[in-house]
Amino acid sequence: MALKIKQTLKDLTDVQKARYRVASQKGQVTKLQNMVTQLNHLIRDDILSMTDRVGRYRANTYRTYETAVAEINKKYNGTADWGVLQTGSIIDLRAAFIIGEGLKIVKKDKDANAEYDWAHEFLEYNDLDQEVTQEFSKEAEIEGKIALKLAIEETPESTKEKKVYMVSTRYVSWTENGYVITANPQDYMQYETMKWMPPKGNKEEVLKEHEFCYKKFGGRINKPNSATPKIMRCLTQIESLDKALRDWREIDRVFAAPILGVECKNAEDVKSTREALKDKNWKLKKIFIATSKLYYAQFDIKGVESLENEIVTLAKMISGTTGVPVHFLGFPDLMSNRAVAENLMQLVHAATTKERATWKGAYEEVIAKSMAMYNKQVNKGMSKLATLDHKKIGVEIPMITREHWLRLEKVYLPAAVAGKISDESFQELLPGFDVETETKRKDEKEKSDFVRITKENEDLKRDLADKEIFEEGTKPPPPKGEE
Repeated sequence: MALKIKQTLKDLTDVQKARYRVASQKGQVTKLQNMVTQLNHLIRDDILSMTDRVGRYRANTYRTYETAVAEINKKYNGTADWGVLQTGSIIDLRAAFIIGEGLKIVKKDKDANAEYDWAHEFLEYNDLDQEVTQEFSKEAEIEGKIALKLAIEETPESTKEKKVYMVSTRYVSWTENGYVITANPQDYMQYETMKWMPPKGNKEEVLKEHEFCYKKFGGRINKPNSATPKIMRCLTQIESLDKALRDWREIDRVFAAPILGVECKNAEDVKSTREALKDKNWKLKKIFIATSKLYYAQFDIKGVESLENEIVTLAKMISGTTGVPVHFLGFPDLMSNRAVAENLMQLVHAATTKERATWKGAYEEVIAKSMAMYNKQVNKGMSKLATLDHKKIGVEIPMITREHWLRLEKVYLPAAVAGKISDESFQELLPGFDVETETKRKDEKEKSDFVRITKENEDLKRDLADKEIFEEGTKPPPPKGEE
């Protein structure tokens, strides 16, 4: 009986050992499978990482409006790593080219005195006759679009007895507010509402169609909220230009000055040369004598020519994209030819024509909506309406080029001298010339001349009358009988 029990226990032990071996093998297999899985994951991650690295090599780093505008904003404010100098210069120069000498109000109707005067008051009230037009143009260059909020308000001239109203125009930043424009489903050109959540507010602000003006300066026409700033297309090239300049600076920092070198024949020469060079106080007439060869190591500068060519090429590409001539980007040596320089100014005119046309439409819309707002406020509770008609006036953004001056000199001036066109028509073609102001000055001068001549005539008549009376009183009396 005891032998059977022992045999049974032995058999059980053998079975357990076999099971243990099998379990151990399974564990090893499982462990190996886990290791293979981990290796597969690592290999896949490496492949994906390599693919991603290859995919990062692209000509356009900023492929979304949000990332591009955020980067343009940083570059313009001087907080970005690269492209600060070029971006700031390009945006400011384009804003100056687009607006030029500012806005000019023109009459479309001879009976537009009230509208003309109100428009000038409106521009003056909102500083649109000063620096604000440049600021608005700059913001549009950064964001590729412009949103202006219109609101009726009392002016500082208001009193308890008499209220004076005017419409304010304020810029709304997409960068800070992220506003959304809603267009008419049936007409993508009709913007119905403008909504945004103020950064420090808890209530969404909503403007209706008559309370804002919104214009885009790039992007698809049927996508109201999608815009493309002009500089967005060459942001990567601007960064590459800045990096190339930095590479040039690093090369000059290391190799611009000659480096002292010693060529030795063996270890003993190295040791003796090292001892001889311990004294760093190099003085005139002090000579280094050794079996070594002393020389100045200089960098072969020919390799930098490729870097210089890259800088010039990038500057040309940026100039062609933005319309800013290369000499405005700091390359005046490329403008050695006068004809080329004059043609580049035509590039400025062509590159900003679309923006000027958009701004003209924007300010005409602003004036039209502001006039309607003003009419509604002023005519409250009044039986007799005082209505301003925006159709009687227009907005122009003057820009003069060499061709314009030649046309004025060769065509319009001779026509005005010959009487083929009126003086007023010729004056309207002159940049920066205010026809209305000049007409008022002329009328005032004529009135003044009329008053002066009238007074002189009256004085002359008085003098003549006094002279006649005097002469009558000094005549001798006639002889008797001839009276």
